[in-house]
Amino acid sequence: MKKTILTILFVISSTLCLSQNDINSGNYYNYYSNGENLKGTKLTTFWLNKLEVSQILKEEMKNNGFEWLSDFRILKLDSINHVVSVCYSEKSKFGFLYESTHGMIPNVNNRKIKSMYKSMTGNDYSEKIVNINGQSDYIKIKEIPNNLIIIKEDCYWYQETDNNKDNKKLVTKEIIIEILREDIRQILSEVKK
Repeated sequence: MKKTILTILFVISSTLCLSQNDINSGNYYNYYSNGENLKGTKLTTFWLNKLEVSQILKEEMKNNGFEWLSDFRILKLDSINHVVSVCYSEKSKFGFLYESTHGMIPNVNNRKIKSMYKSMTGNDYSEKIVNINGQSDYIKIKEIPNNLIIIKEDCYWYQETDNNKDNKKLVTKEIIIEILREDIRQILSEVKK
């Protein structure tokens, strides 16, 4: 009897642990929770920020053989337009931009678009420039060069509750970081160093 109960408990705990192990870049939106079927009283959705993403990009680029890496490098696209690359390889002339916007509720379709800004305005990217007097201008880039890839904040979300058992059913920060790493590795595998 005691063995049977222990076996049942082991199977149940293994099943709960496996749910997080099954989460990947192809299905993680299926694990988004609106709070239903959770025991916790507080559910919060977060997104990876620009600094976190920049550090991960730099690690992955270095691990994949990219050299002369800079983070937050100002790139001159032409005589008028400049953008800030969150990670850039001067040797390979390849890098990443970061789109720091997200919707209220993560939308899987945003993984398929070039940028949320493009879907709203027709331009690939925008950069806000602030002068010393506090006035702002926006540089709007109709088409970014092929050697720059936009990382969309909207795609890298995770959730937490005040109940540890609930957290095992959610996309955690650790899981979304691994998904970001997978996405970066896939992009870098197609880039000539």
